[in-house]
Amino acid sequence: MKTIVILSGVPYNSPKQRPHHFASYFSKIGYEVLYIYLFDYDKIHPDFILNIKNREQLLNIFSRSQDDVFFLKDKVNKEILKRDFLTQFLNKIIEVYGGKNVLFISAFPEWVIHLESLPDSSTLIYDCIDEWEEFIKDVDLGYTEELIYNERKIASLADLVITSAKKLYIKMSYFNKNIYYLPNGVWNHDYNFKEGMYLIPIDLKDIKQPIVFFMGAVAEWVDLEIIRFAAKLRPQYSFVFVGHEKCKLPKLPNIYFLGPKKYEELPNYLKQAKVAIIPFKVNNLTAAVTPLKYYEYLSSGTPVVTTIMPDIMDLKGSKTALDKSDFVNYLDFYINLEDGKYDIEVNNAKETAKSFDWGHLLKPILSFINGENLNIIKKETFIGELIQSYNKYRQNDLIKNELLNAYNLMGKYEKSVSLFDESRKNDHIDYEKLALSYIKINDYDQAIKALEQYMEKNDKRILKGYVDSLLSEKNYKILLEIYLLKLSGNIYEALELTDQFIQNYGMNTKLLGLLTGLYLDIGEYAVAFQYAIAALENLEGFKIEEVFDFYSISFIIKSLAEESEYNLAEEIALNLISIGKEWGERAIGFLSDIYISTHMG
Repeated sequence: MKTIVILSGVPYNSPKQRPHHFASYFSKIGYEVLYIYLFDYDKIHPDFILNIKNREQLLNIFSRSQDDVFFLKDKVNKEILKRDFLTQFLNKIIEVYGGKNVLFISAFPEWVIHLESLPDSSTLIYDCIDEWEEFIKDVDLGYTEELIYNERKIASLADLVITSAKKLYIKMSYFNKNIYYLPNGVWNHDYNFKEGMYLIPIDLKDIKQPIVFFMGAVAEWVDLEIIRFAAKLRPQYSFVFVGHEKCKLPKLPNIYFLGPKKYEELPNYLKQAKVAIIPFKVNNLTAAVTPLKYYEYLSSGTPVVTTIMPDIMDLKGSKTALDKSDFVNYLDFYINLEDGKYDIEVNNAKETAKSFDWGHLLKPILSFINGENLNIIKKETFIGELIQSYNKYRQNDLIKNELLNAYNLMGKYEKSVSLFDESRKNDHIDYEKLALSYIKINDYDQAIKALEQYMEKNDKRILKGYVDSLLSEKNYKILLEIYLLKLSGNIYEALELTDQFIQNYGMNTKLLGLLTGLYLDIGEYAVAFQYAIAALENLEGFKIEEVFDFYSISFIIKSLAEESEYNLAEEIALNLISIGKEWGERAIGFLSDIYISTHMG
């Protein structure tokens, strides 16, 4: 039996998330499960790694949870600890257990840094659980484009990619043929208490019914305005929130924030609720979400009102609100139901939850681990069913964008462009993908217009000079198509097109610049740097910003500094200052990083 190593982006001793449920499932059915957090390197002493000779010595640095999951113990008080100790530790795990006996499940892209030397005998599953492109837009989180590059690399390396949302399925389909859709789920036995086993929480006793309930983080993705609107319009309803308040809730007399609760306490709170809510903002981040709380609500028999999220539309026991008025109307619907009809909704919710029990959802992955047939649904079938389910909501701007992504994946570009009225603004459009659709039907004017809208909408005007440079080339049509494939995340098709370009026209400097960006986008940093150097050596007659886009230039400067080529890195950065204000501001940041690297070097 294989040993399963969960490589997580969240600590083990944190509120239960998807990696925790995976770990629990596999340990319950007899697998030895090691749970390692990305920042657990401060719990691994390098001398100890060297001295590990067998399984018993390895497990000695782990604690064992009530679920029989092994997780790393307390921090080691050593100043010399470095992140690369995790790489050494994973290699030691492979050495102790034997490569073919270890299966890694990674749910965070940065783990690829520690997995590059993974032997072919070991198995890697990448669990794609978030739309990381949206996270890097939040500067407070500290993520950079490198997170996206690493995700594409780990997806390309994985033996299997599983996705928690249909949007993520489409995205990952460009990087791996073995894709399996596995939405979030629930342990139904945790929420199906018998009557008489529930306790009324003390902090709920003085709150009047009916209760509208929310559990989880009140964070940036929660629509505070829809909460304010509903609470003001229905002062007779009590809106109760438990969890972490990362963003302040509206201060209204019928809104109650009760703080964090333990996982095992949540059923007691849900038992007192008439309806549960997921009032998320409607955007590309939440379009890739299947919230754990949704299935936990249903499992408890609490009907749910949500804003629009593609994966949970039209499931029995819940209502999808298309706007804030809908949201309040659906609250009224559940709260005002007669007892008999409400009981039907309760049963509908519980029946839906049965299909999403973790034990049921994870059985196919168990088959894969055991070397059996996973029965992966054909991509064409999966996307066909997805399109059919979305068509009911195709007038919704967010759903139109999801259909655009689906049609593009299937090569149905005419259908993609037919979704949109050029005169009507739509904040949810992935304009780079719409531009690609226009290219594919040979409408280059509309493609260029959509690309300009992409740069404007995403505050990427810094790319305009580079785009203009591509458009000035005699062979601009194929260069533009390569670039739009790149922006759309279809890197491998773009690379195939570069091969065609070389066969027809030969290699040139701007294609070298494109190749730099393409290999950067899939985390092949060494290859990207080789193409960058070749382009720099053939730069005569061009400005650097005409050959490379901003992200490639950023990568080149960083790579040169890492190679101690400080003078060349500084020269490139200084030349950028003269381009304009925005470039000048970025150049100052580059120079600061170079000078820090010089000093540290």
